Amino acid sequence: MLCSARADNTDMMDEIFIEGLKIYGYHGVYPQEEARGQNFVLSVRLFLSLQQAGLTDDLTKSISYEEVCLFLKEEFNKERHQLIETVAERLAAALFKKYESLCALELRVAKPEAPIAVDFKNVSVCISRKRHIVYLSYGANEGDCPTQIEGGFKRIDEDPCCGVIKKTQPLITTPYGGVAQQDFYNGAAKIWTLYEPHELLKFLHDVEASQGLDRSKKTHWGPRALDLDILFYDDIVLDDEELTIPHPDMGNRDFVMKPLAELAPFYRHPLTKKTVAMMAAAPMEEHIVS
Repeated sequence: MLCSARADNTDMMDEIFIEGLKIYGYHGVYPQEEARGQNFVLSVRLFLSLQQAGLTDDLTKSISYEEVCLFLKEEFNKERHQLIETVAERLAAALFKKYESLCALELRVAKPEAPIAVDFKNVSVCISRKRHIVYLSYGANEGDCPTQIEGGFKRIDEDPCCGVIKKTQPLITTPYGGVAQQDFYNGAAKIWTLYEPHELLKFLHDVEASQGLDRSKKTHWGPRALDLDILFYDDIVLDDEELTIPHPDMGNRDFVMKPLAELAPFYRHPLTKKTVAMMAAAPMEEHIVS
């Protein structure tokens, strides 16, 4: 069997199951593994909706399992890795990048010929990954703002574990918080990611830095080359010393709510159950969450 622990919300999802795909490769810790190679065996469950394919008998509404097998075989040896854990992560990310309809997957990479000095039948790693949907706000008012915004989202879209689904055009807004500074370019974006929330936060900080933001010099409500905030991440509620989701102050910021309402008017806040459109239209004092 494949993994017993499934990705979230896949128990009732349709799936394509490819079992026992044999590929010769050169991954491993030991020099002889790189020199001589060995057989690996892959099994993958792809979770997606197959209803339209079933109703129409149209392969374009599904994912071709032959194409997946050929794709995995091609990707498998593009880079050499010591750990099959790394091989699994890279293959999973590549599948999500290639197939927009893919919601989640389970991938097992087995190494039946591993150089272990005891009798064994097989060793393998199995990972479960899900395409998370995230809403971001963005802002910039220092430097070449349009170029920095585009550069930041280009970095997000090019990352193996992320992709940009849609973003709003920037609005020119007055600064929030009482600090004298230039007007802001503000907007919202919908992205997908394989990163967990704290990993995504770290990645977004790296994206900000790539466009000129020095977080060590960043002041509260002050100017910035590019600022990216997580507003919603799926429907999770998270609050710790590093990160709060949903963003606690977004309802008090017109420059966040206006573009977010343009992007996702019917998205519901997981705590208040109000839609983004309702939040954007409500007076500021109504956004307090007890």
